[in-house]
This record gives sequence, structure tokens and C-alpha cells, in this order.
Amino acid sequence: MAITVFPGVWSPAYDWSGEFVISNFPNVVDKRVLEMGCGSGLISIHAALNGAKWVESVDINPKAVENTLFNFNRYKINNCAVYESDGFTNISEKFDVIVFNAPYHGCKPNDILEYAVADNNYVTLKSFFHNLKKHLTENGIAVISFAESGDLTLLRELINKYQFKIIKELSEWKNDYNCMIFELEQIF
Repeated sequence: MAITVFPGVWSPAYDWSGEFVISNFPNVVDKRVLEMGCGSGLISIHAALNGAKWVESVDINPKAVENTLFNFNRYKINNCAVYESDGFTNISEKFDVIVFNAPYHGCKPNDILEYAVADNNYVTLKSFFHNLKKHLTENGIAVISFAESGDLTLLRELINKYQFKIIKELSEWKNDYNCMIFELEQIF
């Protein structure tokens, strides 16, 4: 899928995690989808073009919001909204599928662009799990993309602490970079 990437927005060309998520994407036909940290909108566009009823895309980076909107317009996608949000801060709805290509380094980002890969002390990841159930429908799933170089022990602890179970786990190496996908559902 051809997309435009604005300067100051994390590009899918930097790593192949977006491609990996798309190639292993769950069925979203007639579902409400949220992409957390949308960047250029690649995953959101894929969801919209593959039958999602509604797609919301958020990012902390205002340039990413503009970029995703540009790509939505390019593909004439109307069943969508994109806006700035630090995690779930500006989100009030519930979704059937929530996708988060999570930053996997626990260090402080040097600039807005590095928020895509750097999460100081994993504050964003912890907040994501703390608020996830409030925004996920009862039968909804969360798709988390991560990397083996990140704190996998912490990620698994958060999955357990917030009562999720892994229904699918994938890991693949390509171009000297590992990408992992965790598909989660709630434990009741």
C-alpha cells in the first residue's frame, strides 16, 4: 500500500513492524477499530480498507495526525477520525479492536519523533494497560506490537496484572530487527 510520510513522522521504512502487523491483522469487518500511535496511518488505512465499520487513529505527534488525515483523504476513507491524544487521554469510546505498535525502548525520547520507539520507564505502556479495559468492548481484542529488545518481562507482567490472556503470539526476525505481536483478550 502506497502512503505518504511527512517529515517529522515515524516512517514504516524505518522498521517493518507495521507491515508485520498488517500481514497478521485480525478480522475487522464491521468492527470499531482504534489505532494508538498511528504515525502515517498505515495500519488504520489497512483496517478501513478491510471492512472496519469505524476507525479512530490517535497520536501524540500533531504532525502524525496531519499525516494520517492526508493519507485517509488520499484513499477517500470517510469512516474514520484522527486526532491528537497522549494515550487514551482524549478517547471516550469503546472499540472491538485496539492496535498499539508500542515503543519498546524504556529510555527517554529525545524528540517527538522518538516517542514511536522510546517510552521513558515504560510509562506509556503501563498507562495503556491500566486504561485498556475501559476502552475495549466485552469481546474485543488488543493487538500489541513490540520487540524482543524491549522489556518482555514487564510486558507479560502487565498482561497478567490487568487480566488479559494471549490468544496469539508471533515473533519474526527480518533485516536484523525482531518484531513481536501479542493478540490479547480479556479474562473475566
